[in-house]
Amino acid sequence: MVLAPIAPPAPPLPPSPSGTGAVAGQTPGSFGSLLSQLNGLQLQATSASNAVATGQSSNIASAVVAAEKAALSLQLAVQVRTTALAAYQTISQVP
Repeated sequence: MVLAPIAPPAPPLPPSPSGTGAVAGQTPGSFGSLLSQLNGLQLQATSASNAVATGQSSNIASAVVAAEKAALSLQLAVQVRTTALAAYQTISQVP
């Protein structure tokens, strides 16, 4: 049985020139900035799990914590999106 090598994770988004962690062109605290942070957490979780899977790291606990942090952040983003969409639909029905 031959195992194919694991592809490296995609590079993270470029940081803003101000060094605040937001992506260039987005204000800190905007929904786009929060999605960029979510993307960073997803990339960290992928990197940590790939490191454990390839034997580069033996710290399984940190990989699990990174994966759970990314999963919880994604759940929160989905809930915020659902709430915002429901609010928009309610407002659009007002005559």
